[in-house]
Amino acid sequence: MNDQQNKHDAAEVVVLGGGAVGTAVAYYLARAGRNVALVELGEFPWGSSKRCDGHAVTYDSPPGYFSRLCKAGLDLFPEVAADLDVDFDFEPEGVGLLIDDERDLETARASIEGKRAEGIEVQFWDRAELRRREPGVADDVLACLNFASDAKLNPMRLAFGLARRAGAYGARLMPRTRVTGIETRDGAVAAVLTDRGRIASPVVIDACGVWAPLIGQMVGLTIPIRPRQGQILVSEKLRGLASQSYAEYGYLAAKGGRKRNGVTADMEAYGVALVAEPTEAGTVLFGSSRRYVGLDTSSHPGVLRAMAQRARRFFPRLAEARIIRCYAGLRPATPDGKPIISPTPVPGFFVAAGHEGNGIGLSLITGKLVAELLGGGPTSVDLAPLRLERFLEPPHAA
Repeated sequence: MNDQQNKHDAAEVVVLGGGAVGTAVAYYLARAGRNVALVELGEFPWGSSKRCDGHAVTYDSPPGYFSRLCKAGLDLFPEVAADLDVDFDFEPEGVGLLIDDERDLETARASIEGKRAEGIEVQFWDRAELRRREPGVADDVLACLNFASDAKLNPMRLAFGLARRAGAYGARLMPRTRVTGIETRDGAVAAVLTDRGRIASPVVIDACGVWAPLIGQMVGLTIPIRPRQGQILVSEKLRGLASQSYAEYGYLAAKGGRKRNGVTADMEAYGVALVAEPTEAGTVLFGSSRRYVGLDTSSHPGVLRAMAQRARRFFPRLAEARIIRCYAGLRPATPDGKPIISPTPVPGFFVAAGHEGNGIGLSLITGKLVAELLGGGPTSVDLAPLRLERFLEPPHAA
């Protein structure tokens, strides 16, 4: 990789954060010919992108603006995969939403046409069809909404490949570099200060995920992002358990913090809902959970137990399977669950963070939108619902 010891002290744009979002922003800017420096405290990738499953999906939002944004993000992956020299295992094999509550059937059916109108390929499998396709699913699961174009990928290889290609397009890659401050002049961004020197630049992109608020404080901004912990279980090799990834329909309620029926008190308290992702190695990743515990990435036995119980409810065979590993990561969460892709009241300071569990799937569209935003022309997606000012009181004030 292009790992220079800050030979140059200036850049047109400095991107802070080397996860999937930050590397995507650097990639699109460098591809457009911008002089970019990409700064990361650790390696490429780091942070949330190193501790998550890898999905680019449309299943986890109702028809509407955010669903269309996810679809726009998903559509970019084949083009970018062809441009990178790192295979990040992009596989549009589909993701199914398993329905085990009759009260959800009507809502699920009603969403199909809305999703199809957005160009999203979705199918309804009744119980017989689901059993034919997935004999390992519990007999009393009623149906499945299958999102045939939703995909899985390797998030670490994605971020590494984006950084590497950004470097090939001319970006300066600066891993193992700590940001110590942001210098302003007449209220506008003037330079980024690091432990490897000063980088003069009129534009800074804060793509630091759960650490974005710390960067915002350097210019006097409050960025309302909190780390939301999620844990993952990894099974032993379980060939034939499932042919693709699945989530339960109740995942949509858990994601929004809504009450659900048929779950234990621990599942409710920890925001536990099934997500299952078979890997190429034959193991299966299981989630999910949602807790606000600061920057804690340690595993919690009670959360893991509730996740395992929920997974067995949908895949009974797991009762005899062994868990070989577990880990936790942090999602950058905003109060309304949508990312911030936005200029700010500080001229030259932009935010591209707060994607929570959709950071991998929205990484490429975020990079493209930031490049368009800096280009001064119209953006391919309306950014009004994602602007930072929706959280500022009074509007436009830090």
